[in-house]
Amino acid sequence: MIGKILTRLFALFGMTLTCVACYGVPEAEYQPAWRANGRVVDPEGEAIKGIKVVLGDIKTYSGEDGRFYAMGDTPYLKFEDVDGEENGGEFESHMIDLSGSDGEIGNITLSRKE
Repeated sequence: MIGKILTRLFALFGMTLTCVACYGVPEAEYQPAWRANGRVVDPEGEAIKGIKVVLGDIKTYSGEDGRFYAMGDTPYLKFEDVDGEENGGEFESHMIDLSGSDGEIGNITLSRKE
């Protein structure tokens, strides 16, 4: 009886060690060096949706209200119109340096392409 219990316990511990060896131990959550949030607008102050926002290797898009939240490992934030006329016109790309910023950058106004 004791032998069966010990066998099952060792089997359980063996499976636990196998799972840790195969899948690893959870690591700390990713902590980006830079974060930025704001709103993308046109020269008239209207929200622009669908603008690609890139911070380092990570990209996101502005929402219906023009708002975005980005995080990454470099201080350079780039805005790029990737859908052309779908969002009310074609807009120029724009880049800003987040150095010295607290992350809240307010409105970013993109110029229309000529």
